[in-house]
Amino acid sequence: MIQTAESSVMTRDLSLDVAKGIGILLVVIGHVWRGLDSAGMIGNPDLFRLIDRLIYNFHMPMFFILSGMTFQTWALRRPLAEAASSRLTRLIWPLVLWTYLFAAARLAAGDAANTRLDGWQSLAFWPLPPRDHFWFLWALFLQHLAVLALIRLITGPLPAPAWAMLAALMVLGSSFTPYGLTPWTFGALTYAGAFLTGLALGQTSVRPEGLTALVIAALAFIGLQVLSFRLPETLLTTQLLGIALSLSALAVIHALTAARSGPLLRLFAWLGVSSMGIYLAHTIFSAGTRAVLVRLTQDLTLHMIAGTLAGIIGPLLIYAVIRRIGRPAWIGF
Repeated sequence: MIQTAESSVMTRDLSLDVAKGIGILLVVIGHVWRGLDSAGMIGNPDLFRLIDRLIYNFHMPMFFILSGMTFQTWALRRPLAEAASSRLTRLIWPLVLWTYLFAAARLAAGDAANTRLDGWQSLAFWPLPPRDHFWFLWALFLQHLAVLALIRLITGPLPAPAWAMLAALMVLGSSFTPYGLTPWTFGALTYAGAFLTGLALGQTSVRPEGLTALVIAALAFIGLQVLSFRLPETLLTTQLLGIALSLSALAVIHALTAARSGPLLRLFAWLGVSSMGIYLAHTIFSAGTRAVLVRLTQDLTLHMIAGTLAGIIGPLLIYAVIRRIGRPAWIGF
């Protein structure tokens, strides 16, 4: 998942940090890309659709799977009350704080913002159901509380087959009984299959290694991406495709990290450790960069590079500053 305190209690798995780093980079790239489209700067619908689908096919399901992989072990190591209250401080507090900070930044941007806010009274809103990209934190909060209640109050720890069965039931249930899919529950329910898949994967020791596994996983990932343009866009196919692509991507990443640990992989791992702060703050820096740069150039490549770098570097600078004066948790990092 996006990096929070629970992963610190686990034995460090470089492949998980690398996957988070790649995932958060794709989050930033995806939001920069969509921001440019909303600003009318891409102009080619086919190009926009191609890049957008290749990213959004799998990067969010992968984060939910990563969250599930470490969650049961973490949840069983803490008192129930402490585990539940930490979901408020690590997920709900950042959601509330950054929802208002993001809205204030949009208000300050004025006409430069893709979605304009007028007057400080526009900040007088309730942060739930979640807005913008903060839906992820609310979805994760609901999933964590539901699983925490299940394994601590009802069933105890569950093995991989039980989690896999629950994952299948949630995918089918959310796809064919959509009456519970409201703005409050949509994210939690439609990504529950991915989260539960992660819980199943976390209870196994099977991890692909070697060149053969790498090639098979890479071919599967490429094939599924190509297939995605042929499949009907239903809730069922979207969920199944997202899970399958995420598992293929994670297999590639694990096989790579098992074979070597070069500077690029260490860079991705570092981004993974910093992923919460990047997730929370990146849109402010990316959108601000676009607003400034658009006055100078319409070059799409330059906008993508500058917006992505700003979305990564800006939050890291905030993290460095807050570490000097206090605790990153104060601002949800």
